[in-house]
Amino acid sequence: MDNKKRKIFKLMQSIFEVMLLTYTITLLKITGIIGMKFYFSYVMNGMYNMNLIPFKDVSIMMLFLNFLLFLPYGFLLPCVFKKLRVNGKKILIIGFTTSFSIELLQLFGGRFAEIDDILINSLGAYTGFIIFSYISKIISYRKDGEHILIEKS
Repeated sequence: MDNKKRKIFKLMQSIFEVMLLTYTITLLKITGIIGMKFYFSYVMNGMYNMNLIPFKDVSIMMLFLNFLLFLPYGFLLPCVFKKLRVNGKKILIIGFTTSFSIELLQLFGGRFAEIDDILINSLGAYTGFIIFSYISKIISYRKDGEHILIEKS
């Protein structure tokens, strides 16, 4: 890769890093984690609300919004971290763990936690990875053989 293309690649990498950071902060604000007051007593005294039955009293709009909420996560993670570019299972696990952590923290903040959110958020992250994979393949099959999202080894 020549010097000009290397600079473009580094610029794109920096842009994706800023996008992931901005997305993460936005995600934590939307889910209420940033700014939430946490009380251990909510969980210890049984003052918590959660739904562990998947898709009970489900709102299609809320499922769709949760799906969209984690879609960028699955796309941006492999853009920033090279090791996540080849394995969708890792993105699925990261999406699940992130969503589970958010739901758990919401219990300590007196908010409602749902298993639906964890499942749909994980699916959204995985779908973001699939979109990343397709775009990467399209870019890598360009005529000149150079690509932006995946650095040649």
